[in-house]
Amino acid sequence: MQVSLIHMQVSDSMEENLKTAEQMIYDASEAGSKFICLPEYFSIPSSLEDQKSVGRVFNETYERTLLFLKQVSKNVAAYIIGGTLVERFRDKFYNTCLLLKNGKVLGKYRKMHLTLWEKTLNLNRGRTLHVFETEFCKVGILICADIFYPKTVKKLASMGAEVIFLPVSASKTHPPVKGHPLSTARAKDNHVFILKNGNIKSNSRGGSSAIISPWGILNEAKNEKKNTIISANLDLRKLRDYRRSMVTK
Repeated sequence: MQVSLIHMQVSDSMEENLKTAEQMIYDASEAGSKFICLPEYFSIPSSLEDQKSVGRVFNETYERTLLFLKQVSKNVAAYIIGGTLVERFRDKFYNTCLLLKNGKVLGKYRKMHLTLWEKTLNLNRGRTLHVFETEFCKVGILICADIFYPKTVKKLASMGAEVIFLPVSASKTHPPVKGHPLSTARAKDNHVFILKNGNIKSNSRGGSSAIISPWGILNEAKNEKKNTIISANLDLRKLRDYRRSMVTK
């Protein structure tokens, strides 16, 4: 099963961000990918990083991002893991990742572990983990800082997740990290594929993209300074055999 991560430049133009994401999604779909993931906050102009009004961020980005995700998912055969957007629900705001196919939202996950910027922005933390059944595999979603919490990853894996998508956007407050030490450890410890999807700007701070199996890195963005599609074939039979062998030990 082929999967793709959209490792893209997040610019100061929302229009440009959506245009870039659209073309890269189409390219990944044409290459045969069944799941295509975007980075955290992929559509939000970089100028809003210092914004302290969550209402403004929501008003300027939510509707256009949601419409874009629905439209682009109508035009490809793949599942779309929609990076993240700022969502309002019952007068509270969340950093939310949507799962879409054929123009429909099939499910969503709200980030549980917030960064300092997100707390300053008055985002609320999500409370619930989800596993989504597809014809290919069981999918889980986490967002960025969630990977720092081993119990969160373990819980999601125990619920049956085989492939965990992890949109990230390492901020300027994130300590620089080389490679993918946490994601690699979580994949190995929980016997899951972890698909970490960052962006070019955060590449040097731990926000690079990588497709990671329990037995190693399958593909990754290294020092790319240009838009790049990171793809790999996930051997789900090997994963399931691997899991069974771990249980019997």
